[in-house]
Amino acid sequence: MRSKIAKKIQDETPEEVRIFVRQYTDIVVRINNILAAKGFTQKDLADKMKKSPSEINKWLKGNHNLTLKTIAKLEAELGESIIETSLPPIAI
Repeated sequence: MRSKIAKKIQDETPEEVRIFVRQYTDIVVRINNILAAKGFTQKDLADKMKKSPSEINKWLKGNHNLTLKTIAKLEAELGESIIETSLPPIAI
């Protein structure tokens, strides 16, 4: 029974919502991987960014819409790229 309900919800979910969830998840996983690799905690990141630990937690739990500006600040503080864009050359 649950799989039918889940399938119905999935079928009714707009494509842009699916894309958003996938991209947000990828970003959060990347941030957590960087933190782990550097031996940082969420509190360490909060201290570096002069934010409260609860705000960082919201960012990394999906309870906040990360802006490009916030992602840029995260990249600057972590010293690592979080998202990358690669555009193919445009034929003129």
